Amino acid sequence: MEEKGLDINFFIGIFLIFGLLMWFNINQIPDEKINDSVLNESAPKKQTQLKIKPEITDSHNLIVNQDIKEELYSISNENIIIKFSNLGGAIKEVILKKYFTHDSQPLKIIKELDFDFSFFLKDLKIHTKNLVFTDVEEDLNRIAFVYKDINQNKIKFIYHLDSNSYNLKFNVQTENGNVYIEPHKFTFSQNINQLEKNINNERNTTTINYSFNNSSSKQMSLMKDGEKNINNPIWIAHKQQFFSTVINSENHFRDVILSTETPSSDKFVKRLSSEFSIDYDNESNNYFFDFYFLPNQYSLLKSYDKGFESLVPLGKFVFGWVNKFLVIPMFNFLETLGLNYGIIILIIAIVIKIILYWPTRSSYISMAKMRVLKPEIDALNEKFKDPLQKQQAQMNLYRKTGVNPLGGCLPLLFQMPILIALFRFFPASIELRQQPFLWADDLSTYDSVLDFGFSIPLYGDHISLFALLMTLATVLQMMYSNQISSSAQMPQMKYVMYMMPVIFLLVMNNYSAALSYYYFLANIITFMQQLIIRRGIDDDKLYSTLQANKKKVLKKSKFQMKLEEMAKKNK
Repeated sequence: MEEKGLDINFFIGIFLIFGLLMWFNINQIPDEKINDSVLNESAPKKQTQLKIKPEITDSHNLIVNQDIKEELYSISNENIIIKFSNLGGAIKEVILKKYFTHDSQPLKIIKELDFDFSFFLKDLKIHTKNLVFTDVEEDLNRIAFVYKDINQNKIKFIYHLDSNSYNLKFNVQTENGNVYIEPHKFTFSQNINQLEKNINNERNTTTINYSFNNSSSKQMSLMKDGEKNINNPIWIAHKQQFFSTVINSENHFRDVILSTETPSSDKFVKRLSSEFSIDYDNESNNYFFDFYFLPNQYSLLKSYDKGFESLVPLGKFVFGWVNKFLVIPMFNFLETLGLNYGIIILIIAIVIKIILYWPTRSSYISMAKMRVLKPEIDALNEKFKDPLQKQQAQMNLYRKTGVNPLGGCLPLLFQMPILIALFRFFPASIELRQQPFLWADDLSTYDSVLDFGFSIPLYGDHISLFALLMTLATVLQMMYSNQISSSAQMPQMKYVMYMMPVIFLLVMNNYSAALSYYYFLANIITFMQQLIIRRGIDDDKLYSTLQANKKKVLKKSKFQMKLEEMAKKNK
């Protein structure tokens, strides 16, 4: 029997597997968990070390070609934990302590970040993300990273976090030994992590805002990716659905290139990038910036007096005014009473419907007048076949009886600003985030009671019960309104009215449960108001009043005279 020799492939395989395991063990960054000591510690802490290879080597010995260790440090207060790396002296991660992701994980507002300052060192352009900051100065809520090359050129990053604050102060200092240092650009690019249950809503509310005046801000497109160049902004905000990262500098930003990019997969929400050109300080070589890692809470943002509150999309003009001066003060007051947010929304719905009662009553009385006149309108429609003559006769009837044909619609104009304002307010309110009510475990997103396991076009992959109840209440209220009003003028409108609840159902199924719940309450209260108003209207008495109005001598309006002129010319 022939003796088998050693199988060289076997040993090669073992060697490769061993090498891969060693490489993985050396280069893996462990997924760090937040422990109680980190959460309660405010002083800087050194964390996990990691051996890595440097990215570049250059003739100025900016990086030594040898294995180096990444050291992580952190500073924190009662609101946030910020982690830094000695590689690039960069922000590595930011955690908001008081908030959690939709799946109950620590909320990392910064996780995947490209943080880089570029400098010109004579004719060489260097990037701090490629530098190792070997000296680290630690103090209470303050940490400084220092890089020094062989020519004694020094770059120093100083971070300071105040207690009870979301503000991280960032100071960049440069000292030149025998080579001139000039800052060039600062790049701040991040992949926005999914923090909420509905990634599509999160994507549609994530973009970049920018301000020139500390009182308001402009916004890049929410729905389309793009790039924009702006000059001399005061602050830039990477805005998410409920959180924002703001970069502020009063006098150091010259030109800024902003860009947004949506990935093809759901790995992350969006990539937001800001590249700042820095104005050179030829006197002190000292640069001051502020980072704000903020929840988008209107009162908190407004307290900074920098226009940050514009990050909360309350609507423009009258819609924003309704939210700022009516809805938000009422919401904040009720919140101080310690009520469940579902009860707060119920009270808001009742108060707003009380405010709108008289316009609503006026609208329904006007519709009742049109209803009792319907037999006369039908008679005119039979008598006159010419559209202009028919319109003239109808207007003449309305004028004589004192009926305004638009009276049922005009009072609704008072309600529309409030309805639209609340359409903006509830989905943008971080106070409702992860707040439960009845079967909804989070009022800021949809309340699924049944998941299909597949998606229906335009509708979604679930049934939102509040959206369904809102739709049924809308149909009920519209059916009753149709009984009160007259469809003699535009009978086709009733079909349009019945299409509206279907459209609302398709839209609201994936929207905030708080908004669907409010509209459901509003429709039910409106229906009850209709019943009360209807009981107070005597059709016979109302018709008698309208007939008595015919006996009054009325002056023709200019519009009526113009209609009569047109009718005579067409004869």
